[in-house]
Amino acid sequence: MTNYLEIISQLSKIIGKEFKKKDFNIDGWIYDDFALYQTNKKDEIIKLKIPDAKLKQIPEMIFSITSLKELSLENNDIYDLSDGIIELTKLRYLNFSNNKFEEFPSIISKLKKLETIDLTNNKITSLPCEAGKIESLLELNLSRNLFKELPECIEMYSKLSYLNLSQTGLKKLPKKFSLLKNLQELDLSNNDFEEIPEEIFDIKTLYRLYLNGNNIKNVSDNIYKCNKLEFLNLAFNQITKLPEAIGKLVKLRTLAIDYNKLNKLPKSFSNLKKLTKLDFSGNIIDTIPPEITNLQNLQELNLIGCEIKSISKKIGNLKKLRIILLMNNLISELPSELFTLTNLKHLELGMNNILILPEKIAELKKLESLSFAQGNKISVLPIEIIKLKKLKYLDLSGNQLKFIPAFLLKMKLEIFWDDSSRGIILFDNPITFPPSEVISEGKKAIEEFFKEKNNYTNKKTL
Repeated sequence: MTNYLEIISQLSKIIGKEFKKKDFNIDGWIYDDFALYQTNKKDEIIKLKIPDAKLKQIPEMIFSITSLKELSLENNDIYDLSDGIIELTKLRYLNFSNNKFEEFPSIISKLKKLETIDLTNNKITSLPCEAGKIESLLELNLSRNLFKELPECIEMYSKLSYLNLSQTGLKKLPKKFSLLKNLQELDLSNNDFEEIPEEIFDIKTLYRLYLNGNNIKNVSDNIYKCNKLEFLNLAFNQITKLPEAIGKLVKLRTLAIDYNKLNKLPKSFSNLKKLTKLDFSGNIIDTIPPEITNLQNLQELNLIGCEIKSISKKIGNLKKLRIILLMNNLISELPSELFTLTNLKHLELGMNNILILPEKIAELKKLESLSFAQGNKISVLPIEIIKLKKLKYLDLSGNQLKFIPAFLLKMKLEIFWDDSSRGIILFDNPITFPPSEVISEGKKAIEEFFKEKNNYTNKKTL
């Protein structure tokens, strides 16, 4: 039996890279200058990755590694497979993403233990029936290829639990697509569908569905048939109305309907009691509708860019909220009910018309990130803000602050006069005390400035 180090050494010569054995590994992977690999207790190579090596064909040497279970050759220039691949009878995972295939390599249909095939970002134009004969095949990723349609023999892929056909140019599905009775996750995002394909509604096993980035205008009443869905992404479409039937998707936990043309929600929306994450950004509403404020298990709510003028007092119903994003709206006042959401960790209110930061902000003791950036008109900070002991990020840029209050220095945060992902951000305020050149030097410089001013004041008093 050939030692695995000899195999890697020979491969390095074939590929034209210098072999340097590394004495460390990460997550079980041994790192070499051109490859990553894992071995079993018998010192047999069972997993091999050779990315970015400009390979046009698979080195024949690889076909002698009959112990391989996973082979990943992404980001190369491979355009064809030789029959040697069938020697890898134990192969379960095969990754040829970002290569140059123009046809689906049908030879891999002879790999009877194959469970996952990834051919993302090639130039494949059709899907052969042969690959559907791999009874063990569970996951197939064909994203970013050049399909215009799928064959009727798609039914032969009936064992699939995961199928990714995103960004392939599809406009419709064949009727027999509904026979994929084991499909659990389906990605049809960034295609040219004008409606949700009816064939999907007959697949009762789906629990994750991606349809974002299409041209869908209406959602069929038959959506209720997908009653096992836990995740649904309909973002970036042209949807003007959701049907009452959406309320029957009672297992939904995540729903993305952002950047459509919605201005209201059906009453049945309140039935989505298990929903924990909702993205409604980019739609147009005056206030947060009751159909949302009744979703008492919500933890994340995105309402960026909705032209909201006021926050409903019923926001207080959402006691489990951890993240609420309200940036780029028309909000001028903050209701007291907002400050009863004591589980909030991230509150985003930038680009609104807010004049006053209420003292009750101190009640949000779990806050880690707070933003009133750009477009608001806050001129005074309440001293209560220093009670936010867990705060890591406070963005007050682009407001109307004219001075830095001394109490702000008591917060365990650095102060920045430019953009940053941490600390207190103050640029684009008309602050004159201290002057901006002092602020730009950071917190220590600001503290020294205050000390000097205090000493000068004390001497003058004496």
